[in-house]
Amino acid sequence: MDGHGLEKFTDARLIATSASRPWSLVSAELRSHPIGEIGAFTPQNAEITQTVRDTNHAYSVRSSGGIRQKVFAIPGTTWLCPAGICEEATRLSDDMPEVLHVYLPQHSFLGLMSESHPDFRAQDLRYQSGLRDPALLSLTGEIIRELRDKTSSGGLKMDALAIELIGTLARDHAEVSPSRRPVALAKGTLDRRRLDRVLQYVDAHLDADISVTDLAEAACFSLFHFVRAFHLAMGRPPHAYVSERRLDRARHMLAYSDNALVEISSSCRFSSQANFTKAFTRATGVSPGRYRQALR
Repeated sequence: MDGHGLEKFTDARLIATSASRPWSLVSAELRSHPIGEIGAFTPQNAEITQTVRDTNHAYSVRSSGGIRQKVFAIPGTTWLCPAGICEEATRLSDDMPEVLHVYLPQHSFLGLMSESHPDFRAQDLRYQSGLRDPALLSLTGEIIRELRDKTSSGGLKMDALAIELIGTLARDHAEVSPSRRPVALAKGTLDRRRLDRVLQYVDAHLDADISVTDLAEAACFSLFHFVRAFHLAMGRPPHAYVSERRLDRARHMLAYSDNALVEISSSCRFSSQANFTKAFTRATGVSPGRYRQALR
């Protein structure tokens, strides 16, 4: 899933992107922006922009609807932009070597609207700049780590993160009216029957991309409430459980098959043998090759 970076940031160098990854509710890019001007643009996605690296006292000036925002960009500085806004040209006073862009498409809000916030849409995000919100920084930090170091359950992890991210934006950064209801808290638990269906689905699809939507549907459970309910039931979020099961499968294949390490890493949905080796070593204390050698 792509954002609008290719159309909006024509002069910016792309450092990393989620475009080819199985992220269904959110997409993201890391870009390097040169000094100068970013042309006027009307985004179709809600966008979060955040400075990642030091910018040597650079600042940005952006405007929309008579609102002018000038902000010095230090690491962690955050801008919010709703979908559909007519944003005028943005001026950068100096190079910005690494900037995160997070795109939330309108379908992600629609899927959660009925329970998380009945009135919150991609168009209702507040036009803000200069934020340093700890909750947002924690979530965007996870996105940056996943962009830089792809994990075997990254798609599932980012789906769950998108749900939390939209809830945080609805609670703290929405254009609200007094008549709007607050964001609903997660409620409900996964009974044994529903939980078993989810666990069986995971085991049957370890070699495929798994989304949080897939798991919520397997449980016949609300998408908005599923992640927290699963965490309460299993003591860890869905992506962590799926990662554990894939590593369990890798152990079994190392012990009982003659498959090459590259085949095992691919079967367990790791992006490369190097990432598989890193994750396996972190989890077990030994590399896959040594693990296999010790068993035999």
